[in-house]
Amino acid sequence: MSLATRARGPIFRLTLALALLLPVCMGIAGFLNLTALKRVDAEATVSEVTAIGGKWADRLQVAVRYGKPIEKFSGLDDLLDDVRQDIPLAGQAAVVDVKGHVLGSRGEEAAVPVVGADQGGQVVERVNAGRRWVLFPIRDAGGAVVAHLGVALPEEAHTAEIGRTVQAMVAAAAAATILGVLVTLGLGVVSARGRAADAVRLKRMRVAGIAVVVLAQAGFAAYAIGEFRSAVETAAARQGERLAASVANDLDQLINKGIALRFMGRIEDNFARLIDQVPLIGGAALVGPDGTRIAAAGVTGPDAGPVVIRDLTTVAGSGGRPAGRIEITLSGAAIADSVQSRVLDAVTLALVSAMIVGEGLIFVFAAVRGRVGAGGIADSRFARPMAFLFLLAWSLPLSFVPLAMRLLAAGDGAATSDIMMAAPVSAEMMCALVTALIAGPMADRRGWQVPVLTGFGLCVLANMVSLVVMATQTHPAAFIAARALGGLGYGFAWMGIQSHLYATTLPERRASATAGLIAGIFVGQMCGTAIGAMLAEQLGYANVFLVAALFMVMPLVVALVAVSAGRELVVETDDKPAAAAPAPAPAEAGGGWRGLLTDRTFMLVLVCSVIPFSIAQVGLLNFAVPVYLAEQGINQSDIGRVLMVNGLAVILLGPLFGRLTDKVTDKRPFIVAGALAAAAALVVASIGGNLMALVAAVFLIGVSGSIAGGAQSAHGLQGAGVARAGIGRAVSMKRSADKFGQMLGPLIVGGLFAVVGTTAGLAATAGLMLAAGLLFLLLDRRPAPPAAGEAEASS
Repeated sequence: MSLATRARGPIFRLTLALALLLPVCMGIAGFLNLTALKRVDAEATVSEVTAIGGKWADRLQVAVRYGKPIEKFSGLDDLLDDVRQDIPLAGQAAVVDVKGHVLGSRGEEAAVPVVGADQGGQVVERVNAGRRWVLFPIRDAGGAVVAHLGVALPEEAHTAEIGRTVQAMVAAAAAATILGVLVTLGLGVVSARGRAADAVRLKRMRVAGIAVVVLAQAGFAAYAIGEFRSAVETAAARQGERLAASVANDLDQLINKGIALRFMGRIEDNFARLIDQVPLIGGAALVGPDGTRIAAAGVTGPDAGPVVIRDLTTVAGSGGRPAGRIEITLSGAAIADSVQSRVLDAVTLALVSAMIVGEGLIFVFAAVRGRVGAGGIADSRFARPMAFLFLLAWSLPLSFVPLAMRLLAAGDGAATSDIMMAAPVSAEMMCALVTALIAGPMADRRGWQVPVLTGFGLCVLANMVSLVVMATQTHPAAFIAARALGGLGYGFAWMGIQSHLYATTLPERRASATAGLIAGIFVGQMCGTAIGAMLAEQLGYANVFLVAALFMVMPLVVALVAVSAGRELVVETDDKPAAAAPAPAPAEAGGGWRGLLTDRTFMLVLVCSVIPFSIAQVGLLNFAVPVYLAEQGINQSDIGRVLMVNGLAVILLGPLFGRLTDKVTDKRPFIVAGALAAAAALVVASIGGNLMALVAAVFLIGVSGSIAGGAQSAHGLQGAGVARAGIGRAVSMKRSADKFGQMLGPLIVGGLFAVVGTTAGLAATAGLMLAAGLLFLLLDRRPAPPAAGEAEASS
C-alpha cells in the first residue's frame, strides 16, 4: 500500500463520517423546529375555537338556566350547523350530556368523548379517534354541569399559512444539508491530495468539518427563528380577523331583525370574554356609523397594537353605508411576549441540536482517531458516546411517564392521585438502585460487556411492554411493572458503562474521563427529554416507547464497536503506546463490601462529598429553584431553561476541570473547592431569590459538580480497599451513595424550609456543605507520591 493511500485512509473515513453525520443532525434539528412550529399554529387554532365555541355554549347555557331541559332544546341541529359554519375547521359539532348520551350531532359521525360533571366545569380538550375535541361545559341554574358542547378538529389541524411555512422550512433544511455534504466531500478531496503531513491534514479536515456542520446548523437555526417570529405575528392577525368576523356575523343577524346597535345588550360582556380567552387580543370595540363608540372592553386603539376592522352589514336607507364596525385591537405587548417566548423556544431547540452535533463529532473523532492511533485504539473514548446515546434513548419517555400513568388510571376508573402518578418513576428508580449494586461486582467478574448488554436488552423489553400496555389500555399495575423492568435495565447499563470507562482508563486520566462521561450523560438526558416530549405530541405516548426501543440500537452499535476495539486495546501516551490498561480484577481476599467500608479515603469521599453534594444539588434544582420561580410567576418552559444552565455548566466546564485534575497528584483541593462552590450557590439563592440570582445559583451548582465530579472518582478509587474489593463494586457503592443523597435532598431542604423558612433553610444547607468539605480536608490523608517505576511508566 502506498504512502498516499495510507494517508487518504483516515481522511476518507473522517470525510464519510462527517457527510453522514450532517444529514442526521439536520434531520433532528428540522424535526424539532417543525414540531414546535406546528404547535404554535395549533395553540392559536385552539385559542380561536375556545373563544368562538364558548360563545355558542353560552347561548345553550342561557336557555338551560331559564328552565329549558337540554334534552328538549328545540333547534339544536340548526345551532350546531351554525357552530360549524362559525368555525371552518370544525368537522363535527355535538352536544353530549354528562352520562355520555349524544343529544345532537352535525357533521362527521364519530364517537364523542364523555366528560363527567366532576371536571371542574372547565373547557376540556380530548384526543379521540384522530380528532381533537374541545368541550365546553353547559351549566344549569344551580351551576351544575349538565352537558358539554363539543367541537371536533382534525388532530393535525393546521392552517394553509403554516403548511406553506413548513414546506419552506423543509426546503431550507434540505438545501443546507445538501450544500453542507457537498462542501464536506470537497474538503475531503482537497485534504487527501494535500502535501502537508498526515497529522496536519487530518487536523485541518477535523476543523473544517466542524465548521461546516456548525455553520449549517447555525444558518438553519437563524432561519427557523425568523419563521417562529413570523408565525406568531401571522397567528395573531388571523385570530383578530376570525374573531372580528364572528362578532360581526352575530351583530349582523340582530341588525337584519331590525334591532339598532344602541339597544343591543351584553356586548361588553362578550368582548370581555373574548379578551379573557384569547391572550393576543387586547381590546374590542363596537363603533357606530358616525364614529362614536357604542361599547368597548380592554385596551383599544392603534397605540395599544395593530387594529383589525370588520364592517357590519348595511341598513336599508343608509345609502349603502355600514351600520357600524367592529374593531379588534391586538395586544402589542402580548404579541411581543409571545414572539420572545417562541424565539427562546427556537434558541433552545438550536442549542439541543448543537449538543447532538457535538456528541456526534466526539464519536466520529473517537472512531477515526482509534483506527489510526499508534499501537491500537483507546476504546475508553467510546464510553461517552455510549452513555450519551443510551441516556438519549432512555430519556425519551421521561417527560410524560406520570401523564401516561394518569391516562391509564383514568381509563381503568381508578383515582389519579399524585402518589399513583409518581409510582412508575419511583419503581424505575428503586429497581435501578438495586441493579446498580449488582452490576458492579458482575462487571468485575465477567467484564463490563455483560451488564451493558443485559441492561440494553431489558430497556428494549421494558419499552416494548410499555408500548403494549399503552396500546391496549391495560391495568396501571402493568405499566408500573414495565417501568420497573426499565429501571433494572438502566442500573445494569449505566454501571456497566462506568465500569467500561474505568477498565480502559489509566488512573492518571480518570478525572478527565469521568468528567467527559458526566457531560455526555447530561447532554443525552436533556436532548432525550426534549425530543421525547415533542414526539409525544406528534405520535402519542405509545409510539414514543417504540421509538425509544429502536433508539436503543444506537448505543448497542457503539458497545459492539468498543468490544471489537477492546481486543487490541492499548492506552496511548504522549508519543508512544504504553501498556494496556489493566482488566478489572476480581475482589481479593479481605476485599468485598467490607474492604470498601474500611477504605478511609473512599468512605470520606462518599460521606463528605458525594452525599452532601447530591443533597445540595437535588434540593436546589428539584425543589428550591422550581418553587421560587413558580412563586414569581415564571412559566414552566422558562423554569426548564433555567435548569438547563446547570447542564450547560457541566458540559462546558466538566471536561476542562477534569483535565486540570489529572495534572495534579493531590485531588483533594478540587473536592474542597467543589464544596465551596456548592455552598456559594446555596447562599446566592438564599440572598437573592430573584430570577438572575437563581440563574447564578444554578450555574454555580453546575460549576461545583464540574470541579468535584472527576476528582471524586480519581481520588476515591485509588485506595487499597478499592483495589481489594474490585473497582466495579466500588463504582456501584459510589452510585448508590449518590442516589441516597438525591433521595435525601428534597426531604432535608423541604424540611428546613418548613421549620426555619426558605432563606434560612438554604443557608443551613450551605453550612452543611461547608462543614462536610472542612471535615474531609481535616480527616483525609494526602495521597502517597508514585513510586519511581510507576512515575516512569506514566510519563
